[in-house]
Amino acid sequence: MILKKSYLSKLVLILVIILIPSMVNAQASKASQQKVIENPKLEIRGEIEETSDYFGRARYIGKVINREKVRIDFIKIELVFRNRIGEIIAKKTEFIKGQTHQFYDFEVSRSSLGAGRTGSFNIIIDIPADDVFSYSYKITGKHYLYR
Repeated sequence: MILKKSYLSKLVLILVIILIPSMVNAQASKASQQKVIENPKLEIRGEIEETSDYFGRARYIGKVINREKVRIDFIKIELVFRNRIGEIIAKKTEFIKGQTHQFYDFEVSRSSLGAGRTGSFNIIIDIPADDVFSYSYKITGKHYLYR
């Protein structure tokens, strides 16, 4: 049996109208069974390498690992730098270099990490490396139910 082109296109349209809502409902049902992870387990992998760049500015290189069982998006690291007397002399926040993920609304995260995956960071601050006595860091990211 050979279908004419117009019948075939109508058949495809009907299938799309039927299948798309059921796929969306299945995704919504799956998401309703999950909970958003408020504070994802994101950790430094190995040591943070403290160096200086060509101009003598402090430079920090390291890796971040996702310890969750799901992908985490928009992961960023914030470093706070202190001098010898404990005063904050600089703060720097940057997104890590991870995998690229495009959401259904076409928004893109280039700092996503799948479960167990690793991303990197390379942070340079406009402070001489010798002026930094200590630093602390905080890693944050977002977990979305809809993929």
